[in-house]
Amino acid sequence: MQGLFYDAPLIGVMELLHVSRQTGLLVADAEIPFNVSFVQGEVVDGGILDWLGLDAIYASPLLPEQGSFSFSVQEMQGVPLAAYDKITADWARYSDEWSQLCQVIGSPSAVFTGDLPLFDTPEGKSVRVVARSTHMPLFEVAERVAEGVENGKLTRLDTYAWFALRLKHQVGSGRGGRVAAALDGERTLGELVAQGYSAAELRAYMLDEIKFGLRFPGTGWVLRDLLWERQFQEQNK
Repeated sequence: MQGLFYDAPLIGVMELLHVSRQTGLLVADAEIPFNVSFVQGEVVDGGILDWLGLDAIYASPLLPEQGSFSFSVQEMQGVPLAAYDKITADWARYSDEWSQLCQVIGSPSAVFTGDLPLFDTPEGKSVRVVARSTHMPLFEVAERVAEGVENGKLTRLDTYAWFALRLKHQVGSGRGGRVAAALDGERTLGELVAQGYSAAELRAYMLDEIKFGLRFPGTGWVLRDLLWERQFQEQNK
């Protein structure tokens, strides 16, 4: 089964797979590529590229306006992440609320410091780092940070969780420029920023390269955050 989101909304496709008790993989080919695994019509896994789990599913667009989908029947294993109706209801709510939260925080990769537990250090922390270290849902941490920003307790720093990445330019990718020349796999992206490269140009480079096949551990969450950040920057010009 395959089609365009313009003709068949994702939620309708998922409902069909659920009621017909299908087992296999639903793949969304869109600006944010993601997939959902079904076993007997129940959601057992899914996410954005290599970022998997409920946090990743809920950060995916439930109603992509452009792109295509395909479903392939194949053997899958796993237990339901939650009841199907709960997953779709939560996904619908989070899809709307993530957009609102990121209008305040930028993205879960943005680093904050201030008068809030776990963020009260000069170097600050990102939503992602705190969620990972505390095992709290990503959305819940983001809500607390957004509230802290709005209450004046947290200040947004000019750094991001993805500054820790060390990337090497793909020879033959077709994209050149000074960023490509600087990505030697040794220096972190944060070190490049300290040497005069801007977060905006690094973000633009990664978005282009990921679109054309760049992959590294963490590509999924990095892509999701870069797109949120780009939208935040456009709204705050």
